[in-house]
Amino acid sequence: MNRISIRFNLILILPILFLFSLRVSAEEKPTMLFFYSVNCEHCQSIKKHFLPDFLKKYGQHFRFVELEVSDPANFDSLAAMESRVNVPEDKKDYPAVYFAGNMIEGEIPLGTRLESLVKTYIANPDSMKELDRAVMQKTPAKIQPGKGVQAKPVHLAYFYKTGCKKCSRANEIITWLEKTYSGSRIDRFDIADKKSKLISAALGDSLNVPHNRLLSTPMFFIGRNYVLAEDISREKLAALVSEYAKTGAEPFWRNLSQEELDRSSQIIEKKFNSFSFFAITMAGLFDGINPCAFATILFFVSYLTMLGRKRNEILLVGLSFAFAVFLTYFLVGLGFFKIVKSISNIELLSKIIFGGTAVFCVIFGFMSIYDYWKARQGKTSEMILQLPMFLKKRIHATIREKARMNSVVAGALAAGFLVSILEFACTGQVYLPTITFMVGMGGMNASAVLYLLLYNIFFIVPLLVVFGVVYFGVSSNVIARFMESRVGAVKLALAVVFFTVGILLFWAVFM
Repeated sequence: MNRISIRFNLILILPILFLFSLRVSAEEKPTMLFFYSVNCEHCQSIKKHFLPDFLKKYGQHFRFVELEVSDPANFDSLAAMESRVNVPEDKKDYPAVYFAGNMIEGEIPLGTRLESLVKTYIANPDSMKELDRAVMQKTPAKIQPGKGVQAKPVHLAYFYKTGCKKCSRANEIITWLEKTYSGSRIDRFDIADKKSKLISAALGDSLNVPHNRLLSTPMFFIGRNYVLAEDISREKLAALVSEYAKTGAEPFWRNLSQEELDRSSQIIEKKFNSFSFFAITMAGLFDGINPCAFATILFFVSYLTMLGRKRNEILLVGLSFAFAVFLTYFLVGLGFFKIVKSISNIELLSKIIFGGTAVFCVIFGFMSIYDYWKARQGKTSEMILQLPMFLKKRIHATIREKARMNSVVAGALAAGFLVSILEFACTGQVYLPTITFMVGMGGMNASAVLYLLLYNIFFIVPLLVVFGVVYFGVSSNVIARFMESRVGAVKLALAVVFFTVGILLFWAVFM
């Protein structure tokens, strides 16, 4: 009877114990919090390309919770977790994951570190749970709206740039600010827009923003205060809004005078010029004397001499040829500038264009150093950065054909146009990165056009010098020997140009 009773009790108890064990195991599963923004391209990439396989492989070890941060409650949760883990303001990013006492933020860190973190938990769950408990016991910093009713609205001007990593985070902060502080009013300005540039420079100048930070993004203006990228936080902006809540803050940027806008235009031009003049002029000059272009010049002069053209004719042909080259390159550059300018407003494409161009500049710099080494050995035929033989032959054929035209001016113009197009495979290695640099520096259209003109003027200077020297009686053979002895120096100078443009491009776009 006792045995029957014991068995009966076990039958009743075992299911209860089993259900209890399931409940305990479920409760013991840690929670992984995934914070993301619907406006964040990196978040969408992680959700589409990383999370499906990751959750399929490891999802049974934790509960996965998605929190979209445009909801103020979710943004508060993210801020609370960051506060507990002590994430520095400049390290905050989207998407973000909290798991077992650890915070990982940003697309690349998530893609490279999250799996390793989960593996560490699986291998040693107890220590990770202990860390999680210790983190969760910390009291996060709380931000509450200031006491009292706001007498007047508090206006803020927010300047951002499409493709700017920090701007994505700042945008979520101001969304939270608008929903948390009913009196806040935020005007948003895309710094790529010409008028936005003028307003930003005018505000920065009137509030004594350091000149090297003018037009930087993200940036806020409120009352007589400005907040730069490294200082942007919920705490900082909330404190300023609470401070101005007593008196209000007017949107004075809406009433800037024409005089103030004109002054800001001058400030922008000065800022652009200070960074661009040396890099652009040197790039144009060394592009004009690179071996690809110079070999073409010498062949043209030699062929004209062989045809028995007189010195005056050679000079006239040279001027016509140089003008055609100048005009062709300027128009090509103007078109490329507009294309890159439009692409720069698309986050992913802008990063590919700017970052990729900077990388190629560095690669071309090392190639130029290799070519310098080959030139020093007398092996110029083994240099990497030179026109392929089929293009050289096509250029020579074009020159022969056009140089025989009855109208020397028409022939020179036609040759200049066609040779410029064919030669672009070589000279474009410097020209296109330089144009990309202009866009990255944020130059306005007028200044960009002036610098395109300046670049191309310096580009044809070597052409004009060669034709001028020939006009005064120096033979093309003498010029050729002079240049052959300096090919290495030119290649070394080109390496410096490539590295300079690459570094400046990185600095202008990503810093």
